[in-house]
Amino acid sequence: MILTGKLKFSVLCMVLLFLFSSVSLAVVNQNGKSPKPYVIKGLVTIQFEDNVSPNNFQKGFGNVRFGMPSLDRVMDDYQVSDAKKLFPWRKDRPPINSGLHDLSRFYELRFPENVDVNHVIDALQQNPNIRMAEPVMAFPLLAIPNDAEYYSQWHMAPAGLDPHVYDAWDLETGSDSIKLGMIDSGVNYKHRDLEGNIWVNPGEDIDGDGVVYDIDDLNGVDDDGNGVVDDLIGYDFFTGISGGVYPGEDGGGLDTDPNDFSGHGTHCAGIAAAMVNNGYDVTGVAGGWYGGSRSFGGARIVCLRVGATGTDGNGYVNSNNCGTAIDYAANNGVNVVSCSWGSSNTTTMQVAMANAAVNGVTVVHASGNDDCDCPDYLDYDPETNVLSVASTTSSDLKSGFSNFGSWIDVSAPGSSIFSTVSYEYVPDVGYMSGTSMAAPMVAGQALLIRSAMPSLTKEQVDSLIINTADTIDHLQSDPLLAGRLGSGRINVYNSIKDLPFAKFEGDVTEGNAPLEVNFMDLSPASPDLPTAWTWTFGTGDGSSVQNPTYTYNDPGIYDVSLLVDVNNPLGIGEEHLKKYIWVKADTLRGDSIEADLGDHVMVPINITNTSPLKEFTFAFFLNTDINVELDSFSVVGTRAEYMYDVSYIANIPSMDRFAIRFRPDNLSAGTSNYLPSGSGSILNLFVSVKTGGATGGMILIDTMNVNGKITNATSIYGEFIPEFTPGKIYVQLCLHGDANCDGSIGISDLSLIVDYMFNGGSVDSYGGDVNGDGFILITDITYIIDYMFNEGPPPPN
Repeated sequence: MILTGKLKFSVLCMVLLFLFSSVSLAVVNQNGKSPKPYVIKGLVTIQFEDNVSPNNFQKGFGNVRFGMPSLDRVMDDYQVSDAKKLFPWRKDRPPINSGLHDLSRFYELRFPENVDVNHVIDALQQNPNIRMAEPVMAFPLLAIPNDAEYYSQWHMAPAGLDPHVYDAWDLETGSDSIKLGMIDSGVNYKHRDLEGNIWVNPGEDIDGDGVVYDIDDLNGVDDDGNGVVDDLIGYDFFTGISGGVYPGEDGGGLDTDPNDFSGHGTHCAGIAAAMVNNGYDVTGVAGGWYGGSRSFGGARIVCLRVGATGTDGNGYVNSNNCGTAIDYAANNGVNVVSCSWGSSNTTTMQVAMANAAVNGVTVVHASGNDDCDCPDYLDYDPETNVLSVASTTSSDLKSGFSNFGSWIDVSAPGSSIFSTVSYEYVPDVGYMSGTSMAAPMVAGQALLIRSAMPSLTKEQVDSLIINTADTIDHLQSDPLLAGRLGSGRINVYNSIKDLPFAKFEGDVTEGNAPLEVNFMDLSPASPDLPTAWTWTFGTGDGSSVQNPTYTYNDPGIYDVSLLVDVNNPLGIGEEHLKKYIWVKADTLRGDSIEADLGDHVMVPINITNTSPLKEFTFAFFLNTDINVELDSFSVVGTRAEYMYDVSYIANIPSMDRFAIRFRPDNLSAGTSNYLPSGSGSILNLFVSVKTGGATGGMILIDTMNVNGKITNATSIYGEFIPEFTPGKIYVQLCLHGDANCDGSIGISDLSLIVDYMFNGGSVDSYGGDVNGDGFILITDITYIIDYMFNEGPPPPN
């Protein structure tokens, strides 16, 4: 709840509800109410006193020691077998007066499940070294799934009663500089409508290819030094719940793969940030804009798994895992987190959320599905400062299941919401209902506001969400709901329309170096037209001209930013486009060699690529009148030797036309050993120069369209055609008079020409033309006799 005078920023910690693929529905309690929280057996959370140092903590062989005799006796008495820091990246106390809690002093203890949790807590609370001891809770997810029968996203642009998302896209579609912390059942990051917006941790992307969950980057090293090893796209923080999980789902244990079995987290992620205008499935509020002349990625989804489906068929999150994931999100620059699960007063979660709020993270919380005025702890704790969200229908009525009350901040669509899902790790789409769906709708709105103006404070973002909502109290059939659905149903367009906006584009965004780009300021008046401009081109250079021209001399991928002053009291307008300009210097070149008739020669094909290549096709033909044959090709000893698949995709030897595809990936294994930037040979062609036909000249190895296949490359930034230089085989011509092409003129040549003239024999068309007049006639016989026996002039070679 946002209290008067104290606004809240929205941290997204999204609710987990679960679809079960085996029966295609999630189970709701028989009494129609949501499942209740319960204590997880065998786990307790502790917080050390400020004057105690737990640095001597040791564990091994089923024993835990803190170097404090009285506490170590408790560990023995209750058979504590393991302990771990809940926030391992927090090693020091925060600065005094920072407003932050000291998270370095929180640990989780594990002991046998048959040991009474309350007895362990009692013993710990009496220990002088311990400030706090409490159980670890399993909190239910807050969604109710529906069968998907018809494609519909009424919540994006319903007739008449409209959150105005589509209108808002005329101004802002989402920025890949803004991050959404999806703290949920996980996210199916392989979903075609989400993959493009999944966050890839640049500090762990060791090959720099930007691939989502690239197992090439799993090296067992904390490359970015953030305290988590191989957090490529987020992390799986889920460590389990009592009784185990639904068959087929990952049962717990920290790991790098936050994939979603049940679909709840995937559904919520799609509502907030599914890719927009990509031709697939659904749209998200802040999903960017793919395709067209201005194609930009949306808010980046950080995948954080904290829950699973229990054996009772309901979805739960682990409260300690939630606290850990919330602090991970805040520590890694997440702007918004959506929480769609219930809560109670657990210290771990409370301090993590309070710290996130201090760090400017927007926290959005689903109000619950019990149709009552019954706030969770998070909804009324002033320190956690969350946005509490109720659910509405397509008629702007309160959803029948939604909680309500004066503690609600705002309402959003949550009934029969169509979005991305995951059925036992298989991507799909489907409907769900619940305040779980309403919360990510508001989270998406917060992402869009942040995208439009990153410099806004948490308080300003919260205020814009609350104060621009459309009033819906008068639409409710129950007059007692007045003032109990927050300020109204969100209006996304109204929340951003008065912000200052900077917009621009370049007349070209990719090409070979040197690349000249004419940048154009497209910023709308908000409220006035821009009066000052600050450009940065990603090279260290900048400009204050409204429409600058800039030349990129070096190959690379460049971010471009524009700040504009439009006389807006909120501040300056900003647009930051990542990887906007792509400057290439990529070439493909065949070697030039010499050959004689009858030779078998090797022609290297060389490539220079300035960015890693995902795939490459070389389509070519042997352009010559000489009788030649492509015997084979090989990549042994070349840059492509390691590749999984190098093979013909077109092979027409009768026409000397071929196409060879290079694929670094073993796609079935999910690897991505892309060809790194560099220069060198990538292919060796083995060619036979035959006798007969034309006996000299040049064999040109040139590109062409072969059965629809063309020479092109796909890099991590897109497709392109490298600048090509044909390969050449220079074949020695036969001399005039050298009718048998043996390199000399003699009696045998005279005999061949005579045989050709009078007996229909064969002779080289060039060598048999002794006098060089273009014909083989009796005059050539007399010419060669005169040369050989009468010291006449030599043939004109």
